[in-house]
Amino acid sequence: MKKRTWFPGGAFLCAAVLGLAGCGPVQEPMDGTEEGAETEEQRPLLRVFDKNERHPFEDDIARAIMERTGLKIEVLDATDNPQEQIDLMLAYHNYPDIILVGLEDIGKYRDSGCLVDISGYVDREDSNIREMYGDMLKILREPDGSLYYLSNWYGEDRDAVSAFQIRYDYLVSLVGKERADSDEPFTQEEFLALLRQFAEEYPQIDGQDSIPFTVNLKYEYDNSFRGMYGMKLYYEEEGRLYHLVRHPRYLDMIGFMNTMYREGLMNKAWVVSNTELFEENVKSGRVFATACAHWDLDDLNRYLQAAYGEDAVMLGYKVLREGIRETETTYGGRNSIGWDAIAITDHCADVEAAMKLAEFLAGEEGQYLMQWGIEGKHWNLEDGVHKPSPEVMDMLKEGSLLEKTAIRRWTWFVKNGFGSDGTPYYLADRYLPDLEARVSNRNMKYDYWDMAPYSGLVPERDSKEALHWKNIEDILERAYPKMVNAPSREEMERIYRDTLEDMENAGLAEVEAMITDRYRERMILWGKTGAE
Repeated sequence: MKKRTWFPGGAFLCAAVLGLAGCGPVQEPMDGTEEGAETEEQRPLLRVFDKNERHPFEDDIARAIMERTGLKIEVLDATDNPQEQIDLMLAYHNYPDIILVGLEDIGKYRDSGCLVDISGYVDREDSNIREMYGDMLKILREPDGSLYYLSNWYGEDRDAVSAFQIRYDYLVSLVGKERADSDEPFTQEEFLALLRQFAEEYPQIDGQDSIPFTVNLKYEYDNSFRGMYGMKLYYEEEGRLYHLVRHPRYLDMIGFMNTMYREGLMNKAWVVSNTELFEENVKSGRVFATACAHWDLDDLNRYLQAAYGEDAVMLGYKVLREGIRETETTYGGRNSIGWDAIAITDHCADVEAAMKLAEFLAGEEGQYLMQWGIEGKHWNLEDGVHKPSPEVMDMLKEGSLLEKTAIRRWTWFVKNGFGSDGTPYYLADRYLPDLEARVSNRNMKYDYWDMAPYSGLVPERDSKEALHWKNIEDILERAYPKMVNAPSREEMERIYRDTLEDMENAGLAEVEAMITDRYRERMILWGKTGAE
């Protein structure tokens, strides 16, 4: 493979202008190297940018990937600000052979014309990608059949997402162990009664006021509130999409939060509850409940259990709005397209080598290597079934698997689900789920819905509709805390009406029409029934 400089301006331009680590010319092997090392240097070299990674590609899993593909791989340091790096790479047209960026960014690279159409490779009969991705390829393709990227963490994932996280030991003290261990949801009024009861029985904890309910603004707490009211990303009626503020239950949702605030059940400082303040409150032992995904609280739960006992753990429960059935809630929204996008750029001098890497990692062998480790060292086949080693099981239980083995450090072309032997590709969470995951999955078992049809419909930047959309979102962002904190239901409703009017004056209907058109076009392209 021809050696070349990634940034044409050389090392000084790379460091001084872009400030990106890990770039510069590829070094030719020095004379006099050992025969094995020289052979390794002669392998095709691929440079990869992964927005999620800052580690060099040097651990046992990385070396196994290179050995099995016959490739040499360099992973560029994503630095402390990967989003800035993603934008700079595109602006200067200086990017490596392969990029892994967010789904929200891949369209900019595609539109710039710098991505390679890999449809011809994927359409081969023996393609692992074709077999593993299946119908997902219909969604990822352009209308003309071209394919510029593959998604990561794709496929249906029914594991629980959002919930109302309630501290278990406090809950047992209020309702008894049998009810706390039940998967029966709490109604909205039952949940409010629990908050009131906690405030009454625990007015202070360690000399400080207790906190029946609070949120962390960094976490997607509103997913839990939307979930209990059965709302998704948009309000859909007769094939048209509308902003969620138009949903018939939206005002009731805000009213639920407003009731908690007015009664002193919600932390008065919730509007400024950043991660630091949130963690400080939870660690103090004063918080009864919050709203987020169970994994958001992993570190905090370990702290609580160490400080207050094994039962001092936040666990996920479902709350039902009056009139909503358990099967109608929408706490479990996940995007089947995935989280990230992986693409080959036009800077790649050896597309065959890049596709060789993609084909290997997308297949079962690559999936198990990245997420289970090395056969004979981290797992073995027993009666045709993957079995993790006792050492790996111990590391799973203590939460040190990634740190000690690099298993799940490299997650490229990852598919949700199970391999041909019935074991999950995702060893870390699904083979031996922790208590928080087990409880959430049990209590939120009906809540999965696919976000993919509704994702990415908003206008792109630099368009008239995008300006309207930004103004609309800014109006709602300013009004939202005012509605929640309103001193009365009547005042909350007045603010809501004024907000909706301001949004309409800012061009809401025009943007909704554009979003609806895109949605209908997408459904037709994907071959989904019901598109009009």
